[in-house]
Amino acid sequence: MQLKIQAVTNEHFNANTYLLESKIIDCECYLIDIGNAAAVIKLLKKNQSIKGIFLTHAHLDHISGINEILAKFPKCTIFCSIYTKEALRDSKMNLSFYHNSPISYTGENIKVVNDKQSIVLFDSIKVLILETPGHNAGSLCFKINEALFTGDSLIPESAVVTKLKSGNKQEAKKSIIKIRNNSSNNSIIYPGHGKHLSANSIDWNFYL
Repeated sequence: MQLKIQAVTNEHFNANTYLLESKIIDCECYLIDIGNAAAVIKLLKKNQSIKGIFLTHAHLDHISGINEILAKFPKCTIFCSIYTKEALRDSKMNLSFYHNSPISYTGENIKVVNDKQSIVLFDSIKVLILETPGHNAGSLCFKINEALFTGDSLIPESAVVTKLKSGNKQEAKKSIIKIRNNSSNNSIIYPGHGKHLSANSIDWNFYL
């Protein structure tokens, strides 16, 4: 796969941000979530810019660096669910209000995406959108060839948290099945927290 994936962590929340680069033309990059803007900017080469951010959901630990990135790269597009678009504007919905660090993003460069939609990143590299509610009503997963970015819809060896606003235990189970059905023995899971791992090492029954 002509894609380079680097992970950086928001140490306060232990949340992952993933930087995606083309191995062929690397001037434009994409992010999966943005919990640590400073670390992302430090990784970028002088000729690189952030073209887009794919948000798995809008909880604080996954969006805390969004305004910093958009200030530096104002043409950057945010790809997210309709629920996440609303939550970006509301510090109570995205939980930042309750951490004494209210965050809201009120810009217009948001593109709402839907289930099974495909978006081209670099040449033939595409992102497949998977709606995976349960942890959050706006939760999405992103599949790029054999890489599957699951946010908090699947965290290795951790039950899906459904007690927060808009969480739903039954929807979470359906989403686990959907993630399983969209993975293969060659798939690599890149979760919102923790290290990436092979899909064939996951005990799916743990979540069900």
